Parts: sequence; structure tokens; C-alpha cells
Amino acid sequence: MLAACGSDEADSDAGDSVTIEDPWSREPVEGQTTSAVYGIMTNDGGETVRAVAASTPVTDNVELHEVVENDEGQMSMRERDGGYEISAGESITLEPGGFHIMLLDIDPAEYPDEVDVTVEFEDGSTLDFTAEVREVEGMDMDHDHGDDDHGDDDHDHGDDDHDHGDEDHSDHDDEMDMESDG
Repeated sequence: MLAACGSDEADSDAGDSVTIEDPWSREPVEGQTTSAVYGIMTNDGGETVRAVAASTPVTDNVELHEVVENDEGQMSMRERDGGYEISAGESITLEPGGFHIMLLDIDPAEYPDEVDVTVEFEDGSTLDFTAEVREVEGMDMDHDHGDDDHGDDDHDHGDDDHDHGDEDHSDHDDEMDMESDG
């Protein structure tokens, strides 16, 4: 577990009471201009704290994100208003499909093996840590973008071809029957 780097007033700074366990970042694939940082943030202090921003030398465009269900039942990613509140003695999990630190406008060819990250809290204190970069095979994080526009117009998330919830698949059965009759 990595502890915060902060001031001499250990009990008064949020950054001194928060730790992060198993911090890691998703290795971007060729052409991908986004990545994310994950881990488990724990507040060992006696008061609720709020993470309000993050930064990294990898990009100037970093946001605290969440994944929510929209009115159509589709999952979409967005910047979380107000950041992340962590109650005293509690943890939040930064994970794919949930809260995460979003890195935008990255150069995948220049992405390092480790990502230095600084999380800033509402009181101005900070938590500095290094996230290991991991290759995640078979994980397509682009679906998390929902209707957000992060400069990647190659993905159409609005068509219904990807929603296989309670669809009627009887037309597929009819096609199968016609093929077997021929």
C-alpha cells in the first residue's frame, strides 16, 4: 500500500489519511488516445474527504469519471461532478465500469510502463502514487464512452445492434429453419 505525501499536519490533511492499494493503469492499444487508472482508495482518517482532481505527466487532460446508466438503459461514462467522497474508515474502488481516473489525449506510442499520478483533495492536500501499466487482453474500454465526446468519432454507440437484452430472436430461428430446408 502506498501512503500519501503531504504536510507535517498529518491529522488535518486529507492526503495524509488516504492510501491507494494496487494502483494500475490500462495499457492503451495502438491508436487509442485514452487510458484509465484504477485501485482501491482508503480513508484511514477520522473525517470524510473528497478527491476533486487528478494529474499526471502523461497528459494535461485528466478527469475523475464514473459510469452510469442513461435513460435508454445504456452504460455511459462521464466526469463525476464533485469528485469522489470517501467516508472516514471507508474505501472506494476505482475499476473498469465504475469510478476511475480517466486519462484523455494520450499518445499510446509514448505511454510509460508506470504512470505517476497525483490526486488532489478538496482541502488542497494531495496523494502521490505510481500506477503499474498492465496489458488487459480482451477488454474493450471504448464502450464506456457512451455519448461523451473525447475526440474519438470512430465509435457509434447509439445503434441498437449491441443491445442483446430482451430482444426477440425468433427471426434468427426462422433464418436457421430456412437454411436447413434448402
